[in-house]
Amino acid sequence: EKSEDLCYNIIDTEFMNGEIVMLKISYKKLFKKMIDLDLNNTELMEKTNISRSTFYKMKNGENITTDVLLRICEGLNCNLCEIMELVKDEND
Repeated sequence: EKSEDLCYNIIDTEFMNGEIVMLKISYKKLFKKMIDLDLNNTELMEKTNISRSTFYKMKNGENITTDVLLRICEGLNCNLCEIMELVKDEND
């Protein structure tokens, strides 16, 4: 499968009754990938050179920089859509 195909739906705007539904980034795919790779939190942080505070931002669904996302992708040899996705913001 080509990488363009893998990431095709990563940005998807949803509409409900003509109004835009707010979306947020979820990193659940990253944590599933870590399980598949048998990689613990510390190993991920060391392998991708990210700080503990940045890692916990991801755990809490907070925003992180694209630089960090790219380092994770490089360290895990994957695409963005393999570590994150847009989901409906339940707080909206």
